[in-house]
Amino acid sequence: MANYNYQACVAFVRKQEGGNTDTPGDRGGRTGRGGITHSTYDVYRDKKGLPRQDVFLINGAEIAEIYWKSYWQPIRGDELTAGADLCIFDYAINSGPTKANLAHLQAIRAGATAFASLIHRICKDRLSFMHSLGSWSRFGPGWGRRVAECEAAALLMANMPLAPALKTATAAKSGYVKKVGGTVIAGSVGGAGAHQLIEHGLLALVAIGGIIIFAASISAFNAWRQAQRVDALTAAIKDMQVKQTAAFAARLSADAQVAAKQKAIDAEQTALAAAKDAISRVQMS
Repeated sequence: MANYNYQACVAFVRKQEGGNTDTPGDRGGRTGRGGITHSTYDVYRDKKGLPRQDVFLINGAEIAEIYWKSYWQPIRGDELTAGADLCIFDYAINSGPTKANLAHLQAIRAGATAFASLIHRICKDRLSFMHSLGSWSRFGPGWGRRVAECEAAALLMANMPLAPALKTATAAKSGYVKKVGGTVIAGSVGGAGAHQLIEHGLLALVAIGGIIIFAASISAFNAWRQAQRVDALTAAIKDMQVKQTAAFAARLSADAQVAAKQKAIDAEQTALAAAKDAISRVQMS
């Protein structure tokens, strides 16, 4: 895979990361343009034998070098398929190449080999990891939107049609909502509870049942979170479809203008040729 898609991936990340930030509660701390944290910038400057400086002073050339050497190369981006490279690269920028590579490996081990399923699995696991962080309550909505937009953009990069992805996401949400509705909890307690009542007695059942209910609640909560992810993905896909339609309409308009100009040029050339022919006939007579 050639690195032709690298610049497209960088453009997505730069748009998402924005400028300098120093948000209280952000695990990355003081962060410069492009999402480069102060600690990453310190390591970069140390390796180059340069004095440390405020990450807010980072320049474009430094961002480009850090992206390439610290993120793109560790994930072996040139060897990844279009779309998967964006998912893993954006994941690496947020959480480090090691975790991004692990998510990729786990997705493959889970059988997600088709482009769409691989992209879906990586983004799903990424959001699960984000939700485990203590800062989720504050930054969760923004993170969720970013992952959804990344997934939609990745599908587009992989030349995957967005309509089937939207249909799959909608179907998946119904399953998540069903879990949230209590199906998981009822099923778990019913099956395991009867066995434990006979095996250990009522006291053990209460303790074990509590654990089962807790585990089932976690499962339902995870389902609720993924249902939210589907909502964000649905919104991102619809937004991208609107942009695609607008871009297609603009392209048709531009093509029509080019065709009209060419028609005018052809008409002028025809008229000019006719005039030259008339002049030639006059001169010969």
